[in-house]
Amino acid sequence: MHSRTTILILSVSLLSLPGCASLDLSGIQPSKTEIRADLPTPAQNPDTNTQTWVENAPQRMPTTDWVAGFNDPVLDGLVNEAMRANTNVRLAAARLAAAEASAKAARSGLYPSINGTGRASRTESANSAVPGNNSFSLGGTVSWEVDMWGRVRDTANSGDLEAAASNADYAGTRLSIAGATTQTWFNLIEARLQRDLAKRNVATQERALRLTKRRFDGGVSGSSDYRLARSALANSEATLAFRLQNELAISRQLETLLRRYPKAELAARDDLPTLPPLMGAGTPDEIFLRRPDLLAAERRMAAQGLRIDISKKNLLPRLSLDASASSGGGSLTRLFSLESLVASVAGGLTAPIFRGGALRADVARNEAVLVQLLESYADTTLTAYREVENALDAETHLAERERALSVSLGEAKKAEERLEQRFSEGLASILQLLDSQTRRNNTEGQYISARKERLANRVRLHLALGGGVYGAEQTREKLPKPELKLLDLASLN
Repeated sequence: MHSRTTILILSVSLLSLPGCASLDLSGIQPSKTEIRADLPTPAQNPDTNTQTWVENAPQRMPTTDWVAGFNDPVLDGLVNEAMRANTNVRLAAARLAAAEASAKAARSGLYPSINGTGRASRTESANSAVPGNNSFSLGGTVSWEVDMWGRVRDTANSGDLEAAASNADYAGTRLSIAGATTQTWFNLIEARLQRDLAKRNVATQERALRLTKRRFDGGVSGSSDYRLARSALANSEATLAFRLQNELAISRQLETLLRRYPKAELAARDDLPTLPPLMGAGTPDEIFLRRPDLLAAERRMAAQGLRIDISKKNLLPRLSLDASASSGGGSLTRLFSLESLVASVAGGLTAPIFRGGALRADVARNEAVLVQLLESYADTTLTAYREVENALDAETHLAERERALSVSLGEAKKAEERLEQRFSEGLASILQLLDSQTRRNNTEGQYISARKERLANRVRLHLALGGGVYGAEQTREKLPKPELKLLDLASLN
């Protein structure tokens, strides 16, 4: 449990930035007095004096491998494949590599710049009696800007912060793709279950049509009953065709996430996984320490604060030191002769006098950009809180919805069985039977969707909290190395 509260984190991350304008974020802090009646009362932590969304647990969700928690080996393999092959993940990795290189280039300004020169030439006279001349020269220059005001170091630090923000972006992309892969896998399983339900419904309507035809042939019922039964069968066949199309489309969507050719060959398992127990969500302030989008935004604000300082320091004089040495002569041996060595050392002081207001305009521009980043950060923070609150709220209501649909489905099945028996005995009409079959079919479809939605909501909760291991940043040693390789479309077939 971290000791920093939400308002303290906001104060440190926003108000301590160099050149940072003030921003009132007090309204973003979660209320410590308004507790919603539909959720368990948050516990008070004596160490941090902060309230938790749910009761504390030994292993809280922000630090877990939540994909493994669904106990689905196929899903584990799909997510791991997406982490390696997904185009967005690879794109984010390449952007991270570019940001790391840019940071290294920005840090090079802290060191002297050394250049070496060499030249060899020969001149020949038109008069063959006059011998030609050889000329050789070897030299080097050293230049270095004295960082009197810290401008060069601010530039280097700004590059490091941008690279760190790109690392958070990379973590955010991995988290997003892990969530999208998991959600799509659940959607594919649901599509298969809905397709199986549609198949069973076709079989049910075929059985009802046979019963109706027997009654029609026996003169017990009229042609209208027979036509209604045929209409119900045709509708169920149309629904089956739609379910098949939807299943194939979702399979292609998942294959695209995996950077495979979309052949619709991915087959879903025969049932949805069991929903893992809710182990705990931590405290609201942990969002600021784990969510990649908030970490990236915070670092970009810090980098922008440094840019404001840099633009202000551009108004001040700069001191640079230059040194050069050269040696030359008509032979190679004179290049290393002390008599031919010429050296110079110089220092220069430059200061802007008139730039037409460009430098001060740059200061104003950077300050305005920082205000934009601050407002965007506040909006992202509120969005993060809303996503967590919605997901936690849905945990209760979706569970209640699934329970109610389970009861409704059980009763609808019993009613359908009874009416089918009564219809075969001539004691119920075709309309009553079709109505009971439609109710049972619709309720079962809703029940399947409710089960899937609870799983999807749990994924949304993990994403809102920062994603556990899938939202963790990579150390420099584990950062992916970009590969310059053309996409071989033939390999996707």
